Amino acid sequence: MSPQSIELQEVMQGHFPWHKARLQFTAAFILCVITLSSVNFTKLANGLNGKAKQKSNYRRIQRFFAHFNLPYDGVIELILQLLPVKSDFTISIDRTNWKLGKFNINILTAGIIYEGVAFPICWMLLSKRGNSNTEERIALMQKLLTRISKSDISIVVADREFIGQEWFTWLGKQKIAFAIRIKENATTKSGKGDIALRQLFANLQIHQETILRKPRLIYGHNLYLSAIRLVDEFLIVASKEKGTGVLVAYKKRWGIEALFANLKSRGFDLEQTHLVHEKRIEKLIALLAIALTWAHLVGEWVAIHNPLKIKKHGRKEMSIFRYGLDYLQYVLLNIQDHFLNFQRCLSILEHP
Repeated sequence: MSPQSIELQEVMQGHFPWHKARLQFTAAFILCVITLSSVNFTKLANGLNGKAKQKSNYRRIQRFFAHFNLPYDGVIELILQLLPVKSDFTISIDRTNWKLGKFNINILTAGIIYEGVAFPICWMLLSKRGNSNTEERIALMQKLLTRISKSDISIVVADREFIGQEWFTWLGKQKIAFAIRIKENATTKSGKGDIALRQLFANLQIHQETILRKPRLIYGHNLYLSAIRLVDEFLIVASKEKGTGVLVAYKKRWGIEALFANLKSRGFDLEQTHLVHEKRIEKLIALLAIALTWAHLVGEWVAIHNPLKIKKHGRKEMSIFRYGLDYLQYVLLNIQDHFLNFQRCLSILEHP
C-alpha cells in the first residue's frame, strides 16, 4: 500500500470499525477515484495497488462490490460529522437517471444543502425509468428520518415531480414544512370555476415575484402560492408556510443539481460505471459521498488561503468542490513533494 493510502486508512479507522482489509480497500479506492476523477473499474484497477497485477486489482474491486455489506449508517454519520451545519436543515430531493445499454439507472436522492450543494444522506435505486411515486418518496423520507431528527429539518424542497395529495398529506402528518414547485397548468377554484394557476400570475412582469395573500385549494390542500415569472414560463411554489422565505428556501433546491453534477460530469464521472446491480450502485454512491464531502471541505480550506476569483458575471471561477478536488489531485499526483499538504487534507477528515 502507498503511504497516503495507509494514512487515510488510519484516519478512517477512527470512524469505521471495519475489518482491516476492507478499510485498506476503501482508502485505496477513494484515493484512486479522486486522483482519476473516474469510477471506471478498468481505470481504477491501474492505480489501486501498484504491487499487484491490473487483473488482480480489477477482481478485488469486483469482489468488494459484490460481497461486502457496507454499513451505510457509518458513512452517513461521518458525513453528518463533517458538515458544519448541524440543524435547521434544508432537505432537497430529486432523481438523476441515465441509460446503460438496456438498463435504466434511476437514483432517488435526499441531501442536506450546505453552501449551495446537497450532500447525500439517503438514496435508493428505482427499478424502473421515469418519475418516483408517492410510496417511493415516503420510503426515502422514512429512511432519512432514521438518520436525522425530524426536529432538525427546517424545510423540504423539490421540483414539479414531487407533487400529489397523498404525498402532501404525509408531509403534513409528519409536520415537515415544504416548498415544492407545482405545474403552472394545475388548477384551483375561482369564482368562475376552475382556472390554471398561471392565470393567477398573468400580470407579473418577467423576473417579478409575488406571493398570494390567501391559500388556494390545490391537490386537496390549502396551500400558499409564491411565483416568479420567467422568460418562457412561471415558477410557482406551493407551501403550507406563508411568507418570502418560501421562495428563498426553494431556490436552494438547485444544490441537488450541483450534487448530481459533482457525482457525474464535473467530478467522478458516475455515468461511466458499468454497474447495473442496484445494491452495488448504492455502495458506489456511499464511497463517492465520502470523496465529494472531503473534496468540498478541502476546497473551503484552500479558499481561506487562496480565495477563488469572482468573474464578471458575479460567480466564482469554479465551485468549491472542484477547487478542493483539483487540489487533492495535484497533491496526490505530486505526493513526494506534497505529503505534508496531504496530511493537512487528512486532518479535515480526522478532526471535523
